[in-house]
Amino acid sequence: MDERNRLLFAFAAYNADPASLTKFHRLALKEGLNPNVWFGNVEHAAAQVAGIVTVRYVSNIYKYYIAYTLAAEREAAANAAREQGVDGSDQK
Repeated sequence: MDERNRLLFAFAAYNADPASLTKFHRLALKEGLNPNVWFGNVEHAAAQVAGIVTVRYVSNIYKYYIAYTLAAEREAAANAAREQGVDGSDQK
């Protein structure tokens, strides 16, 4: 399981509970879905077992995670650009 899916499954376990996550995995396997991939796979089993609440929770938290990650990367790039601008202006 890759790092992204480990994160998604942690969100799901927090929302539903670890025992439910086991049920989601088993149903995904039974239906021929990849039990190690959340989106498009285990999320379908989760919707059948627990309803839309956990599926929506994982999706929303992941959106916030992506938004925060992109914002942090953008800020780091802006800081690096400012530092280069300051360093470059000292050499005039």
